[in-house]
Amino acid sequence: MLKCFKNKRGFTLIEICLGILLLGYSMIVVAKLFGSVTMSAKASEFETLASNFARAKMEDLKNRDYDSLPEGVWTSDVWAVDVTKGLTQKGSLMFNRQVKVTYMQTVGGVLTASAIDQGLKQVSVKVVWEERGAQRNMEYVSLVARGI
Repeated sequence: MLKCFKNKRGFTLIEICLGILLLGYSMIVVAKLFGSVTMSAKASEFETLASNFARAKMEDLKNRDYDSLPEGVWTSDVWAVDVTKGLTQKGSLMFNRQVKVTYMQTVGGVLTASAIDQGLKQVSVKVVWEERGAQRNMEYVSLVARGI
């Protein structure tokens, strides 16, 4: 039995080819995983930027007087973010922010839209952006009541 092992001097060509094939396959899997993780991290970054953009405007609106919030869609602005360092998109990413104020009322304990001012307004801040060919959006909604 020891003679068999003595005559064996190294790896066969088949063993080397299988090893290279296995190593190449595992590197492809790792590369795909790295790409998925990178795209997921970029998507989270864009969502965080949109959230910050919406919350900043909502905080500004909450600090205003009730009467300074006229009904309707009354502001829309754009914020561009440079994403040239990212792997998923080139150029700048545009975030469109829109504010909508609606008169509200409670009827039978249910909150509904109203045609006239009843002392309660719903303020909505919506941010829309395009990411990897798909439109994404985020919206914050709050109620503002007339001070007594």
